[in-house]
Amino acid sequence: MNRTAKRRIGRIFLYLAVILLVLWTLLPIIWMFISSIITENELLSSDKILPTAITWERYKMLLWDKNPTKQVVVFRRAIINSCIVAGVTTAISLVFGAAASYAFARLRFRMKNPMLFGVMFFQLLPPIALVIPYYIMISRIGMLDHLGTLILINTNAVLAYVIWVLNGYFKSVPFELEEAGRVDGCSWSQVFWKIIMPTALPGYVAVGVLAFLMAWDEFLYALIFTTSETSKTLPVAVSEFGTKYGIDYGMMMTAGLLATVVPLILALIFQRYIVGGLTAGAVKG
Repeated sequence: MNRTAKRRIGRIFLYLAVILLVLWTLLPIIWMFISSIITENELLSSDKILPTAITWERYKMLLWDKNPTKQVVVFRRAIINSCIVAGVTTAISLVFGAAASYAFARLRFRMKNPMLFGVMFFQLLPPIALVIPYYIMISRIGMLDHLGTLILINTNAVLAYVIWVLNGYFKSVPFELEEAGRVDGCSWSQVFWKIIMPTALPGYVAVGVLAFLMAWDEFLYALIFTTSETSKTLPVAVSEFGTKYGIDYGMMMTAGLLATVVPLILALIFQRYIVGGLTAGAVKG
C-alpha cells in the first residue's frame, strides 16, 4: 500500500471520527427539541421516534402565557436569577482572577508555586464535600436562600479556574511588551491595563465565557441553598417539572432546551475567542 492510499484511509477515518463526535454532541439536543414539540401521547409511546403531529403549546406556556402555572412563574423568575448569578460571578472572577493570575505569572515571591497548586487543589475538590461546611457557615450568618450566597459560592469555584487558565495565558504574552511599556514610563498598573489586557483579550473573553457557563449550569448548591420561588436558578427550576406526582417530560425537555439558548448564543458569538484564547494559553506555562 503506497503513501497516498494510506493518507486517504487516514482521512476517511478522521472524517468518520468527526461525524461521530458531531452526532454525539448534537443528538441529545435534537432529541430534546423533538420531545418538546411532540404530543404527550407520542412522547410516551415506545414505537414513536419522529412526531406525526407538532405542537408549540409548551413554548407558549413557558414564554407567553398570561395566566401561567406556578411552575412556569418559577421558571421565568429562574431565568433572571441565573443571569444575575452567572453574570456577577463572572465579573467578580475575571476582575480578581486577572490580577491574581498576572501576579502568579510575572511576579516573584515566596510560596508562589505551592499557592498556585493550592488554588488548583480547591478546584479539584468535589462539591459535595463542601456542602456541609458551607451550609453551617451560611446558616449561621443568615444568608440562606439569597442569590448573594450563590454568587459567593460560585465565585469560590470559578475563581480558581480563572486564575489557573489565565496564569498560563499571561505567560504566553511576550515579556518584552511589558519592558517596552516600563521604558516609556508606564507604571505596573498602566502596563497591565493598557498593554497586557488588550493583548490578552482573546484569552480573557474565552475564560469569561467558560466561567459564565460554569456558573450558569451549577445545580447542587442552588438546589441546597435556595428554597423560595424567587431565588431558584434555571437548573433547579427545570428539575422541578418532575414531581412526586409524575414527571412532565415534555415540559422538562422544553425548559431544558430554553435553558441552553443563552450558553449557545455566547458560544456562537465568542467561538473565535474561545478557540484562539485557550490554544494560545496552552503554548507556554
